[in-house]
Amino acid sequence: MDLVFGFTLVIVLSFLFAAVIILIGRAVAPEARLIGGAVESYACGEPAFLGGKVQFNLELFNYALYFMLFDIVGFILFLSWASPSIIVIVYLVMTLVAAAYVSVSPQDE
Repeated sequence: MDLVFGFTLVIVLSFLFAAVIILIGRAVAPEARLIGGAVESYACGEPAFLGGKVQFNLELFNYALYFMLFDIVGFILFLSWASPSIIVIVYLVMTLVAAAYVSVSPQDE
């Protein structure tokens, strides 16, 4: 029962904290400009790209995917630290095998 109460308390406090930050931001922030270059793409006054296509390095995308993968693995390990079970171990092994397969599979360049 303490675990459920603690989890509920953390969720409620998180939403409350986020709401306070949003309200303070709305009270302090200047009014948005609704005309001119500020409403174009990227909202910084720079002209938008003419072609519509942006070159993107896929290696950076792979790093982001690996970060998310190991972040999720670390979160699952944290949640299951008190009572490790075979399900968590199997999940972690499958995750690491998938990461190894993706990292050694041939990629078109």
